[in-house]
Amino acid sequence: MRDPRELYDLESPEVIAAVPRGPLTLVHALPGVVDAGSACRIASAYLRDSLRHVRLATFDADELVDYRGSRPQATFDGRSFTEVDLPDLVLHLMYDEADRPFLFLEGPEPDLRWRGLARAIGELCEVFDVDRVLSMQAIPMAVPHTRPISLLAHANDPALIPGQPRHGLPVVDGAEMVVPASFGAYLESELGRADVAALGYVAQIPHYLTRSDFPAGALALLRRVSTAASLELPLVDLGDLADAAGTALAESLEDNDELHVLVAALEESYDEQDHGDDSSPLSTSVDMPTADEIGDHFERFLARQDDEGPGPA
Repeated sequence: MRDPRELYDLESPEVIAAVPRGPLTLVHALPGVVDAGSACRIASAYLRDSLRHVRLATFDADELVDYRGSRPQATFDGRSFTEVDLPDLVLHLMYDEADRPFLFLEGPEPDLRWRGLARAIGELCEVFDVDRVLSMQAIPMAVPHTRPISLLAHANDPALIPGQPRHGLPVVDGAEMVVPASFGAYLESELGRADVAALGYVAQIPHYLTRSDFPAGALALLRRVSTAASLELPLVDLGDLADAAGTALAESLEDNDELHVLVAALEESYDEQDHGDDSSPLSTSVDMPTADEIGDHFERFLARQDDEGPGPA
C-alpha cells in the first residue's frame, strides 16, 4: 500500500508550527460532476476572498485528477496559449471575523486514489488536531427559486444532526437508497472509522438553474456551516450578491412564459410539503437569514437612502 504522504506537501516547518493548537474544524467543498448552481465553487471563492488565510498543504493534483475527464481551461490569445489553468487541491488555515481559526480544504473532487487521499486527510486531521469535519454539496432538485432553500444533513454520527435522536436515526420503510458516491461521502465514512466526527449539508438547487451561478445556494450552505462550526463568517456581501442575482432572475422570468409556468407548478408542490418534519431519515432544514444579517441589510438600506438624498416631492 502506497504511503498517503506522497499525495501532499506541507509548507515550511515555521508555518506548520504557527498553526494554533487545540481542536479545529475542517470545512471542505469539493465540487465534482454535480455542483448545482456552482454553489460550492462560489462558497469556496467567497471564503478565500473574504477571510485571512495561509496555505498549509498542497496535494498532488497530477495523482488525483483525470485531466481528460475534466479538461482544465486554457487561454488562447489568437496566436498562442498564454495560460493553462491546472486545478489545485489546497488545505488552508483560515480565520473568521472573530479571529477564530479553522481549516478549509478547497479544490476539485478527486477522480483517482480515493483511498489514499482519505488516509492522507485523516493523517492531517491528527497533525492539526481536527475534531470535526464539515462538508458542502449542492444538487439539482425540483424546487422553485422563489422559496427558501432546503438543505439535507448527513453525518457519520446521527447525534450530530440537530433534532435527531442520539441513539440513531428513526427506521423508515424504504428509506435506504443506493446512489452514486462522492468523495465526500467516502471521506465521511472513513473518518467515522477513525472516530472523527463528520457532518455534511446538501443544498437543494432549482434544477433549471443547475448550470447557472446561483449565489443563494452558496449563502445557504455557508449559513449552515457558520452555525454548525460556531464561526462568524462575513455573509452580508454574499447576501447582496444573492439578492442581485434574484432580481435579475425575476426580470428574466417575466419574459419566459414557459419558465413562469414551471416555477408556478413547483411553488404549488413546495407549499404542499411539510418542511419542518424532523422524522425523515435525512434531516431537512430551511435556510433563513439570521437576525444579524437582517440588521446589516437594513443598515445598508438606510445608508443608501441617506446617500441618495430626498426624492422628488
